[in-house]
Amino acid sequence: MRPFLVVLVTCASVELIDASAHAAHAARQRDAGAATQQGGPGIPELLPVTLPDLSTMHASLQEQLRAAHASVMSELQRPSASPVAVANAYGNLGKLFMATRFNDEAGRCFRNAQRVAFREFAWPYYLGHVLRNEGDLAGAVESFELARQLRPLDFPTLMWLGRLYLDLSRPAEAESRLAEALTLHPDHPAVRFEMGRAALAKQDYRGAVTHLTAALTLSPESTVIHYPLALAYRGLGDLDNAASHFERRAGRGSARSTAGLSIPFQDPLLAALNGVIQTPQAYRERGLDAAAAGNWPVALENYKRAIEADPQYAAMRVNLGTAMEQVGDPRGALEQYQEALRLDPGLAEGHYGLGHLFERGGRDQEAIEQYRAAVNLNATFAPAHLRLADALRRTGQLEQSVSQYRQVIALEPADQNALFGEAMALVRLKHYVEARERLTEAMTIHPDQPMFRQALARVLAAAPDDQVRDGERAWKLVDGRPNETQHPGAFETLAMVLAELGHFDLAVDWQRLAMSAATRAGLPQVAQQMAVNLALYLRRQPCRTPWRDDDPDHRPGPAVDPGLFDKASPK
Repeated sequence: MRPFLVVLVTCASVELIDASAHAAHAARQRDAGAATQQGGPGIPELLPVTLPDLSTMHASLQEQLRAAHASVMSELQRPSASPVAVANAYGNLGKLFMATRFNDEAGRCFRNAQRVAFREFAWPYYLGHVLRNEGDLAGAVESFELARQLRPLDFPTLMWLGRLYLDLSRPAEAESRLAEALTLHPDHPAVRFEMGRAALAKQDYRGAVTHLTAALTLSPESTVIHYPLALAYRGLGDLDNAASHFERRAGRGSARSTAGLSIPFQDPLLAALNGVIQTPQAYRERGLDAAAAGNWPVALENYKRAIEADPQYAAMRVNLGTAMEQVGDPRGALEQYQEALRLDPGLAEGHYGLGHLFERGGRDQEAIEQYRAAVNLNATFAPAHLRLADALRRTGQLEQSVSQYRQVIALEPADQNALFGEAMALVRLKHYVEARERLTEAMTIHPDQPMFRQALARVLAAAPDDQVRDGERAWKLVDGRPNETQHPGAFETLAMVLAELGHFDLAVDWQRLAMSAATRAGLPQVAQQMAVNLALYLRRQPCRTPWRDDDPDHRPGPAVDPGLFDKASPK
């Protein structure tokens, strides 16, 4: 029979797709399984698809897979079943298999869907991903090329083809597909990055530098770009730039970096797989991903769905409580934490969440009780130890706070908040020698952290213990650094040091600057409290109080809202 032609209309052109290409592809796929399944009239022979062992899966996911498989069987047995309905049934089952990493079963489903509805873009596209996941790169290219015939301007298809051709050491073909992607999104860093890799593979070093530099300009946090860019510069003989990018390839000097070996791009069909599994664990993962991205409303919705699927899931109620706090529903959060602890009284995270909520509401004693419960249940729960230490210090229970800070430091030796909190508790206990030593040690761990340098300078300049004070050493810590922060406390520290060295006129100037900075920062009460030291310097007397008892540094913790639990839940 003469093959018929299907006319595909795109926004750019009209392309003729020869159905015989799909028939040839389907014939090659038959090697994937000798046995076949037969549907109703008009349905070709199909590969058998059986359910694998599901015994280790969550019950709700087992139910999903069995229902999807039953839907396939039902469509095959219906005499009037349409090819589209059969293809969709196989495709839906294939997506479930793909999401649960049953790649062989997923591949069979997508092959069957493609045989029945060869003009549907999704089936060769998903099959390409399955083959890619299995390491069959040549097969993946064949499937993605079929998908490209159906949608010539699909950006993700062109990008995946470009990457696959590069992995197959076929840079010319990669460059061809990536050039098509570049016309669609000329300012996408992923396209520029892959174009740079293709140019590098062809030893077109100048072209590689052009594309990779453009990618880095578009996405400076993507440290994965530096290595191929270094190779390109080395190919050009520019060893200085090559060395610079080799040095930066691990993300040194960057606040954040993109992990992995490529730059991500949006892929709607792959993203859709995230929603096909409906288990508490799946909803949890989606919620955690959304929370990590700061998308708390989406996280909230997924946590709610997880609890709907499993109302006894105590730990998930803690996650839901956290999300409710983030969207401004403290009363709802309180209910979730309390319900989590009713379901599982030994859940340390539930006590921690409840403690933090009580802190925000100004209920310190209840917060301390919850944090104690958390650390008693889990002695290695460092954040709970830290919250407990802060609450104890804030309420004047200083010896106990030191003990808790040291628990944190034993678990996390470089924890900045614990190191600083311990030193501040020692200051309030008037253990100035020990405070000085702790701050000195902290500076060796965090040499670029201003809070340790500022705190040590204050102790050296204003401690009432003559054996501790060392004005010259304090000056070396603050000299030339007043502009590293506009915090009023930094200016006040400098005034203390100057007064200790006898430069009272300069101390007056810096103290007044500190007071002005506090006023501009909306802290008029702090500015008034600073007037005590100003009066000392005007009388040409040094300060002998490194921090006032009411200094904000002595009150760690979240902002307090006494009416927190009176607020109505948002709709």
